[in-house]
Amino acid sequence: MASNLERLDEIAREAWEGNYERVGVLSTGEVLYVALASGRMRELAPGDSIAYAVDRVGPEWMAHMLQVWRGAAQPKN
Repeated sequence: MASNLERLDEIAREAWEGNYERVGVLSTGEVLYVALASGRMRELAPGDSIAYAVDRVGPEWMAHMLQVWRGAAQPKN
């Protein structure tokens, strides 16, 4: 699981910078993880609420996200 989450963190960093190239091949849950972690919910999951995304991602992935992304800033654009 850790290597998959590390891959998603890498994709989330790209998405944070506005590069969504690698998002298209992800599952719904993976897209939601990337959207939440990168602060790009509007761009990547415009039809989903944050509450839905958190529930869909689940407690284990959310715990990982909080550990890795806790101090990250929101995208400026």
